[in-house]
Amino acid sequence: MKHTSKDLRVRRTLRSIRQAFYTLIMEKSFSEISITELTELAEVNRKTFYLHYTSLDDLIQEIEDEVVEEIMAIIDEDAENLNVTGCISKFYHYMEDGDEIRRKLMIDPEYRSFYEDITNKVLSTEAFQHFYAITEYPYVVRAFCVSITSIYRSWINNGREIDLDTLIEYAGSLLLNGYNSVKKNV
Repeated sequence: MKHTSKDLRVRRTLRSIRQAFYTLIMEKSFSEISITELTELAEVNRKTFYLHYTSLDDLIQEIEDEVVEEIMAIIDEDAENLNVTGCISKFYHYMEDGDEIRRKLMIDPEYRSFYEDITNKVLSTEAFQHFYAITEYPYVVRAFCVSITSIYRSWINNGREIDLDTLIEYAGSLLLNGYNSVKKNV
């Protein structure tokens, strides 16, 4: 549920809930976060929380929808034009330029369901229907998208050993041309 109240008190309350949730995300897995803990940190009572959200799942779904909107705003044109390298480049820059909360939600194994929901929502957009239309086996499109994030996740976990532009080049080459395009010549 997207909240767009003009009431300053409501906006302040929602911002406080969101900020407390982000703090807890950085400290714990989603399953360890309780509404009681969230409302105490946000300095609002449980009833106030329930005025705006039905559950923590409702709150995280709102964040998922925002992330999907952000991702599609930057890759939509490339996706519609079947520009895989453009999608990879813009997605990786989005991840690098974004805040640590979004990055954690997208790459931390504790938040895998968040990432999977984002992937499913992105893949269900109209822009990605073009990829499905030209692919004999649609599950391959999903595998490619998962690979894009997996490559980024591995890069982060390995201490960003190469620069971002090289990562983008390798990821694009790997996904478009296969393993032989990125293996060492020995």
